[in-house]
Amino acid sequence: MRKIFLLFIFVSLTLITQAQVTDIATARTYATGTQVTISGVCQNGQELGNIRYINDGTGSMAVFGNAISSTVKGDVIQATGTLSDYFGLLELSNITTWQLLSSGNNPPSPIVSTPLQLNENLESHLVQINGAVFTNAGGIFAGNANYAITANGESGQVRIAANTNLVGTTIPTGAVSIVAICSQYQSIYQLLPRDTNDLFVSSAFYITNPPTQQNISSTGFDVNWETNLPGSTFIKYGITPNLELGILNGTGGSTSHSVSLSGASPSQVYYVQAYSVNGNDTASSALKIYMTSSLSSGVMKVYFNKTVDNNYAWSPANYAVQLPGKFQDTIAAYINRAQQSLDIAIYNFDSNNTGLIIQAINDAYARGVTVRIIYDGGNTNNAITQLNASIEKLPSPTTPPAYYGIMHNKFIVIDAHSSNADLAYVISGSTNFTDGQLNTDANNMIIIQDKSLAIGYTMEFEEMWGSNTAQPNAANSKFGPDKTDNTPHEYLINGSRVESYFSPSDNVNNQIINAVNSADNEMEFALLVFTRFDIAFAAEDRIANHNVTAYGMVEDTGSGGGYAYSILQTVMGNDLMLYNHNLQTGLLHHKYLIVDQGNPSSDPLVLTGSHNWSTTANQKNDENTLVVHNRDIANQYYQEFVKRFTANGGVLSVAENKNDFGYALYPNPATNHIYLQLQNTNEFRFRLFDMKGAMLMENIYNTIAPADISLEKLKSGCYVYQIQTTKGVKTGKLLINQK
Repeated sequence: MRKIFLLFIFVSLTLITQAQVTDIATARTYATGTQVTISGVCQNGQELGNIRYINDGTGSMAVFGNAISSTVKGDVIQATGTLSDYFGLLELSNITTWQLLSSGNNPPSPIVSTPLQLNENLESHLVQINGAVFTNAGGIFAGNANYAITANGESGQVRIAANTNLVGTTIPTGAVSIVAICSQYQSIYQLLPRDTNDLFVSSAFYITNPPTQQNISSTGFDVNWETNLPGSTFIKYGITPNLELGILNGTGGSTSHSVSLSGASPSQVYYVQAYSVNGNDTASSALKIYMTSSLSSGVMKVYFNKTVDNNYAWSPANYAVQLPGKFQDTIAAYINRAQQSLDIAIYNFDSNNTGLIIQAINDAYARGVTVRIIYDGGNTNNAITQLNASIEKLPSPTTPPAYYGIMHNKFIVIDAHSSNADLAYVISGSTNFTDGQLNTDANNMIIIQDKSLAIGYTMEFEEMWGSNTAQPNAANSKFGPDKTDNTPHEYLINGSRVESYFSPSDNVNNQIINAVNSADNEMEFALLVFTRFDIAFAAEDRIANHNVTAYGMVEDTGSGGGYAYSILQTVMGNDLMLYNHNLQTGLLHHKYLIVDQGNPSSDPLVLTGSHNWSTTANQKNDENTLVVHNRDIANQYYQEFVKRFTANGGVLSVAENKNDFGYALYPNPATNHIYLQLQNTNEFRFRLFDMKGAMLMENIYNTIAPADISLEKLKSGCYVYQIQTTKGVKTGKLLINQK
């Protein structure tokens, strides 16, 4: 086959007399800047953009230019251009002339390799990696994003291009073979699959649902997964990635698998690899990182630097706390609690009106606390120079600018490894340390007293810091795309599930989509930036197809004219608003999502942190995100949202004021009847409107029992109901499906 391929290339090249063609193997030895003519068969088409990786039988090379954008896989082309180095990738660019020699040819067969064998010799070749397992198995592929894999005990990176049909598909949950172009970006060799055909199951036995951590306690947890066929059940585990503690056997013999790890210590990190055996086949997961729960109090406190509306608290005991002008005092007060360690990762730290924070940090160092600070290297951050010169500080890298984003974190970790579990704190949210951010722009801050979470955040901090000592190690530090998914994601804090993710390693965009897709009744969001189409489409689906009520505010005016915003504006109308600076001061700097805060049985949650809903945040920036599954916390964020939304001129068509009255309306969707029962009142007026606003029904009821309301004369469709009592009015949507 190789002889036939070489003969074909030879015959094709003999037809061309206009230029001296250099074989690719020789061309790769020339210096950059050299003009050269090469020819070969395209191993990819438009799915990777305007780049073509061509092969002539002696070697492969990338050819880049708009001129060749119409070529497809199997075309043989000849191109003249200049050799250049694009972030480590040798390519032919600045194309002056090119010709299409023939079409419909077969590219060479892929070279079977392993992740560690990807090097300069295989650059631009078509390769095949067998037995590859994706770290983010079960998620959704995004475009222009990298995904970590393991194969044969080796780690590698898969790059999904924006134009490939892999975007939007599910990340394989079991071992697969990957056929891809071996490309290079900086020091990383990465795999570029071309389409869905380049990922295929390499074994008849594989994992269908990746391992999840369940039943977390201070002494252990369960690991659960599923396979396509029955098999045995094991995990390899350890307190290091070497899995040195051995193997645990679990409940096996079926497609559902569970292993219990017990006898552990509180706040202990474990590395786990799940695997099952069926005959001669073994299905293995990627390496997972789990942690036991702590013995901390688990107290969570939320603060807002703008006013809130406590009328929307579900209980007087759950009033949201507003601290206008007091964020600096609060941050300084918590820093003053530090006894052993203080880690701060902050995007923007200005010296104007932040003196209390500066003094608290200096005082902590003076009393013997180990202080470590990471800040964004591209910002002025003039407060850094006002800190004690002996405090260790590390700026994030800024070059090459096309590779790194910004160090956009805003978190503080206090006494993570203290023997007293009640001293450990994590402070997160959307707030930078500047006068405007602390006092003018709308921001939130969440403070969680939990040792396990503090250790998880410390692991992320030390990945950027490059060491676990007081001194940073720049040679080992990793920022942005260089980081890996190497922290626990699941925590049990005072009975509440809390998820923790960091960008760009953890594909936080998928976690936002998961949170959106969990909405059964309602969701609200307040965002600085919203440009991700996939999040917009997920929210659109919940609103249009699952009867979810949604309200949103976005600050960035660029987003207002953008596609993501317009997708939701179609289904949300006036319930989606740009932040009105004629009515409100400062920026809307939040990055939060609230889901089902009014329905305690539907897993109420809040997603918050530093992560804007943008591609840069997901793929380049250093960010932190928390997903808190807690009714009280969700309702507190809702109180802030209502105040911002109504102050912005928004109208809540579905009142959720728990101090008015509660009611139960069911079933919804309905057929011939609905039943309506009110709390704390017997008499009420019920009205029903069509979507054009025409009133179709009006009745007055006075009953303790549920009112039986007939819908027999109404057609299938969506309607708006209104319930009026002496305590207020509530409105909602009713879906009727007549049989």
